[in-house]
Amino acid sequence: MRWVGEDELDRVAEARMLCYAPALKELSRFTEGIRADRRGVPGDFLLAEQDGQPVGTATSHSFSMWLRGGRIPCQGVGFVGTLKTHRRGSRSAGGGVASRIMQETLRKAREREEVVSALMPFRGSFYEHFGYGFVERRWTWTLPLSTLPTGDFDGIEFYRAEDAPALAACRQRIVEAGECDIERGPAGWDWFMRKAEDGLLAVDRDPSGSIRGYLAFQHVHQNAKDTVNVTENGYEDLEGLRRQLHFLASLRDQYSFAALTLPADLPLNWLLRERQIPHRLVNHAVPEVRPCVRMQLRVLDHRRLIESMCLPTDARGKAAVAVQENEGHLSRFTIDVSEGRAGVSPSGSDGEFTCADNVWSAIVTGELPATQAVRLGLASVRDITAARLLDVFAQGPVPFCSEYF
Repeated sequence: MRWVGEDELDRVAEARMLCYAPALKELSRFTEGIRADRRGVPGDFLLAEQDGQPVGTATSHSFSMWLRGGRIPCQGVGFVGTLKTHRRGSRSAGGGVASRIMQETLRKAREREEVVSALMPFRGSFYEHFGYGFVERRWTWTLPLSTLPTGDFDGIEFYRAEDAPALAACRQRIVEAGECDIERGPAGWDWFMRKAEDGLLAVDRDPSGSIRGYLAFQHVHQNAKDTVNVTENGYEDLEGLRRQLHFLASLRDQYSFAALTLPADLPLNWLLRERQIPHRLVNHAVPEVRPCVRMQLRVLDHRRLIESMCLPTDARGKAAVAVQENEGHLSRFTIDVSEGRAGVSPSGSDGEFTCADNVWSAIVTGELPATQAVRLGLASVRDITAARLLDVFAQGPVPFCSEYF
């Protein structure tokens, strides 16, 4: 296992190509892609080798994530792969190339003192073996433009280069108010702007000239219909989302549908002219929605994560928690909640509330209320009041991340 720098990027790109690509002619795309994404810096790229030849690779980004008003260091894991000739233990001494890559990647995160590790998996059940739990549900809405509300969208204009600082400030406010979203630094903005050139980028200005929202969108032609596909949008309040919907509705002479992805706790149909999501085939225009789960997260430092959060001020109490870590040991700690914060101290008890690490990730980020985890048989309690106290983590927005890695 070697963490390499810029002088070996071509070697990493070739390894990625041999993991994912259907043909050798794709090598140039992987070589150009790894150099275009400046979020990766020397030391972020892992090469797994056998007899001097690559057998797998991964990338470990260092990000900052916001949870319940607290900022924590986050590892962003990407491009985990094993060469097609070395999977399922084939030709690799000891077997399990991908497993050993993940073990080394987690070691890297702990070396960097990152509090959580996050990834967007090809197959979630594989990463659950390493303690990663699903923390993000996303709803992708496909909306006939006739179902969208119409109204004022003054302030929505195309992006100009001089908007860059105000756009970055707007997105930062949105990230800090959200759950599990990731800050976007200069390299991330460079990557975003490159992708935005595949479509168009608009911003929402208030009367003073400040930016209060944005949306990147592309023209997509499918099923003999034209769709305006929103690849990313941000808004500081629901009125901002309404203005974006009004803007999309105004494009009905050019498009038949709009598509956009929103957090699972936003029932968009209640903002539409046609609120029905049909239970059977109908002949009138109606919205369609497709749910998916995307980001997985592993907690590496329970104390630093929990103590960074801003919690509801009316919650108070203590709960002894035991988390079964995939490495085989129990993490035991007591959470003491009062006055909008939580303190974490080591505990010698077996815990009033016990669950696996991949379930705890969903609970502590607010994706899965603790009492719901107990009801589903995913956690056990000696006293249900402990689970009720832990439900404090589920008060507020659900996890949603607009940064892709």
